[in-house]
Amino acid sequence: MTAALHRVFIAGTGAFLPNDPIPNERIDDILGRLTDAPERVQGFLKNVGPKMLESSGIECRHFAIDPKTLCLTHTVATLGEEAARPALAAAGRKPTDVELLVLASPNFDRSTPPTSAVLQERLGIERCAEMEIHSNCSGVGKALQIAYDSLQLGRYKNALVVICQLSSVYLRNCYFNQAVMNKTQAALRYILADGSGAIFLQAAEAGHKGPLPREVLGTYVESIGGKMEPGMTAGGGVADLVEPDRQVQAVYERGLHHLDQDFAAVNRNAGPFLLEGALRMLNQLDIDPAKVDHYVWSIPTMQLYNGNIEQFQTRLHAPLAKMMFRARNTGYCGGASLLLHFDEMVRAGEIKPGQTVVLHSVESSKWMTAGFVVRG
Repeated sequence: MTAALHRVFIAGTGAFLPNDPIPNERIDDILGRLTDAPERVQGFLKNVGPKMLESSGIECRHFAIDPKTLCLTHTVATLGEEAARPALAAAGRKPTDVELLVLASPNFDRSTPPTSAVLQERLGIERCAEMEIHSNCSGVGKALQIAYDSLQLGRYKNALVVICQLSSVYLRNCYFNQAVMNKTQAALRYILADGSGAIFLQAAEAGHKGPLPREVLGTYVESIGGKMEPGMTAGGGVADLVEPDRQVQAVYERGLHHLDQDFAAVNRNAGPFLLEGALRMLNQLDIDPAKVDHYVWSIPTMQLYNGNIEQFQTRLHAPLAKMMFRARNTGYCGGASLLLHFDEMVRAGEIKPGQTVVLHSVESSKWMTAGFVVRG
């Protein structure tokens, strides 16, 4: 006889944005000016950069950078800790109560040990199960799926899920080999930001029949880029170290460590892929799109939002008020944005009892979408 699955709910949320908000006109001061970049790059930043920022819809963002020393103020683990602690506090739990810790981030503090284990230590958890997911925007859905399934099956009674985005490590002028950088690598300085989010998941008692606060109705993960070129890349890993005469110094000299993006592919694919992924998730969970009360998307700029929102409204049968652009005062923090905005909504009382919230993201690195659905 198969045991009944446990229902899972979100007992606490947390979010963190490092340091003071940075207005658009101070981005280059905080990240460091690209004075040694090729003339075409400097010309792009001077002529196109202000237009990018104006159309982005973002008025300020946060960087884990000390504005005086320009040193990083946080690592991935410490950024995650700052979101994890308020999530635990909101759930009324101590770090030592955590049975499963799942960390998702596109970068890590060291190749080994896993940053998830470092975060465990920082939180003061002597013993727990821990997992780390190396992914960008879709990492939040992947982490949620692992935790949700584990709690449903009864393997653990609770889970702390933490998502970190430390983009500034790739964006400071000191990181680049400026002589070989290109315009798109420079442009990402005007799009990405730092932040972290966390949720504490709890499994309900077996057979629980009544309503649950912020119950997770399901998760969804897909990778659709099996036959597509990557939309975002950052080298410096094993694939760039195959040849014995091309090691770390050669990686730097060729600029292979730079974060890069195919903006044309993102403008063409990100919106449609995000929408189709969300529709497949809702279909799989048997949820009518028209009955969803809030949609929270991982859309980095108002320009991309405006270019796709009409199609989103039509296909989802949802008014504009149900899918607001929420990054205006936080900046775009990749997958962490979903939990940042969700925490904001929870603490503001925006999600009413019984309302359905869809949170979904698209990742351009190799074209993935992932998300989850919550009933308030």
